[in-house]
Amino acid sequence: MEALKLCEEIREQSIYKLTGITAGGECIIVKGGSSIQDNLNLNPGASLPLIAKVMLEDSDGRCFSVKTDEAGLQFAKGLITYKEYVRLQSKERRKLTIVFIASAGVFVLLGWSLIKFLL
Repeated sequence: MEALKLCEEIREQSIYKLTGITAGGECIIVKGGSSIQDNLNLNPGASLPLIAKVMLEDSDGRCFSVKTDEAGLQFAKGLITYKEYVRLQSKERRKLTIVFIASAGVFVLLGWSLIKFLL
């Protein structure tokens, strides 16, 4: 639901034209004027697929693929450039990698300490 809300915000507030979305592993072309949920063509009672990315097009015809997150919304509003958006994404990926490695290290140290304590 959060991704759908962000996608709708991107559609409404973007300085770019929303041309498509990636939802549930498939690309869906967005028809202008209709809501994202209408473009998903869901059966009644069907669950919403995760909207991973949106495709935006500028006035020169250049296409941009952005994730449905706060950084993607900032880019769509024109608050940051695509280069800054990519830098934010790589910075976020780096933080996640560091947290994962640190967590794994802590578990290894705890396991080693427990083995030393028991033996």
